[in-house]
Amino acid sequence: MTGVGNEPGPESGAETGTEVETGRTDGAGMAKRVARGVGWLYTYRWLERLLDLLSIIVLARILSPEDFGIVAIAVSIVAIVEGLSAFDVNKALIRTRCEDRDLYDSAWTLSALRGLASALCMIVIAPFLSDPRLAAVLAVLALSPVLMGLSNPRFVLFERDLIYSKLAVLTLGARGVSFGLTLGLAFVYRSYWALVIGMVAGHLTSLVLSYALRPYRPRLTLARFSDIFAFSGWLSLTTMVTTLAMETDKLIVGKWLGVADAGRYFMTQRVGVLPTRELVSPLQRILFPSFSELTADTGRLRRVVGESINVIGSLSLPAGFGFALVAGDFVPLALGPQWDGIIPLLQILVPYLSLRATLSMTLPCVMALGQVRLLFWVSLAYSLFHVPAFIAATAFYGLPGAIWSLVVAGVLYSYLNAWLLNRTLSISLSEILAQLLRPLCASALMVGAVLALGAVLPPSLLSEPASSGFAASATSWWRLLAQVGVGGVVFCSTLYALWRWQGRPAGIEQRLLQLRSR
Repeated sequence: MTGVGNEPGPESGAETGTEVETGRTDGAGMAKRVARGVGWLYTYRWLERLLDLLSIIVLARILSPEDFGIVAIAVSIVAIVEGLSAFDVNKALIRTRCEDRDLYDSAWTLSALRGLASALCMIVIAPFLSDPRLAAVLAVLALSPVLMGLSNPRFVLFERDLIYSKLAVLTLGARGVSFGLTLGLAFVYRSYWALVIGMVAGHLTSLVLSYALRPYRPRLTLARFSDIFAFSGWLSLTTMVTTLAMETDKLIVGKWLGVADAGRYFMTQRVGVLPTRELVSPLQRILFPSFSELTADTGRLRRVVGESINVIGSLSLPAGFGFALVAGDFVPLALGPQWDGIIPLLQILVPYLSLRATLSMTLPCVMALGQVRLLFWVSLAYSLFHVPAFIAATAFYGLPGAIWSLVVAGVLYSYLNAWLLNRTLSISLSEILAQLLRPLCASALMVGAVLALGAVLPPSLLSEPASSGFAASATSWWRLLAQVGVGGVVFCSTLYALWRWQGRPAGIEQRLLQLRSR
């Protein structure tokens, strides 16, 4: 299952599922390789998201909500078409750890055929769209699945073996090209086409780099189709169901509320995932290959998953709740006053996303255990609740209703994830809550400290000055930095004190101290 902005893992040393690299589990040497891989992950992910944030800030001031709405709706159609034709061969290649050439050639053939089929479907759909702008954008975006389907199948070996330096080069190279071209075209033409062309250029760059960094000449064959389908078949069904549940939202908003509100909804999601995604997603990416190495030792995998809950919760909870507290300052400063309407939406969405992220290791864990059929049925149950609730809430209550429906459905999502962990590894709800106790308590004190800041700092610093321009912006930035600084200090000191009080149990505190001592 995926969520808003979720990306299809945590690092916490020898017992968090990240102590595996290239099939080795040989102590200190392996741990250093894992630490180096995680370092690369965080480095390139933060650089990538820095470019993403800069892009959002600049484009939000150049383009209108309607421009974003057009692209958001078109991208949703692309995601739905690709989701309905999903066949995730990369997960199968990571899990099998097989070096047979026919396996990789079969994977490439399946991906290429799927990309071509998706593109043809988009071209057929485009003329039937009522808005000619959407039709033109969708026709151009049809190039994207073709380019992605032709990418190097053996490049996934870098991820399988936790060698993320090459992935960093590919990701940052593609992002850099997309970033530069998008901003350049936006400045010159001030049109949504800058977003479209930038996306396609990024996919083309990624395709070229996948072969440049790991030369390979794939061949057309389906010799190992049955082996790939044995794992990816149910996973593909899961992706299809999840896509229908999570990617139709912008279409629904566009239908009921209009293109401009679809753009605001898109921006709410895009900004809302920034706090938690950039802390958690690098850890999430390493989970599946790491968990796959531990499936033979269920007891150890159980301990690893439990500690992973603590690690991810200790990152996502303060980031999500903290961002909700400063959203009123961040949005006008970063995006401009035309986006002030999304502030209350962010204050609802971001805390929900931080709570949801605490169990985000469930998907890679269940996949590593091979329980993909179970994933499908759980995803179907969630989707059957989420879609009707989203439609009804959007139709009756507008954008606030759409966001609140995500939160309500998120309660079910969290329950289903907890149920999956209990079903597959016998991890009880009380064990999950025990892992989250310290970060939850520290986050609560952090929220209280930031809210109390208004009674401590001078009113001139906490209220907008009468003047506008640079002085107003400088004052707002100081207020934002003061809130972030106080919140960070209170959270970290409280978390450390609780850890000491509990007798220094396994968790993020212990792993950070171990990394520091190396």
